[in-house]
Amino acid sequence: MYIIAYNKIKSNPGNLTPGIVPEGLDGLSDEWIMETIKSFKDESFQFKPGRRIEINKPNGGKRPLTIAPPRDKIVQEILRMIFEAIYESNFSSNSHGFRRGKSCHSALRQVKTTFSVSS
Repeated sequence: MYIIAYNKIKSNPGNLTPGIVPEGLDGLSDEWIMETIKSFKDESFQFKPGRRIEINKPNGGKRPLTIAPPRDKIVQEILRMIFEAIYESNFSSNSHGFRRGKSCHSALRQVKTTFSVSS
């Protein structure tokens, strides 16, 4: 799972943006994976702080964005894969938020299909 998550993370250049900790994915090794697994088993794993920046909003103003360190993103992706495998089958087909293949566009299509009146 670590290798799958790593390959997914490294393919998006935005995921390589460093957080507060100047740690990248270039030093990822079997040793790091084993240390991370061990820290989960002994419950000592902790996410590192993210780097907080403000980005411009289209209508003016700014909104905060927190950038996690790349290695934390790998762990987050692994957790996402596990939770998705466990819970995806239990979600309602009417639930569109934060799901693979679902979006506000799919929700609008469903509303149009479900509630359109035939002439």
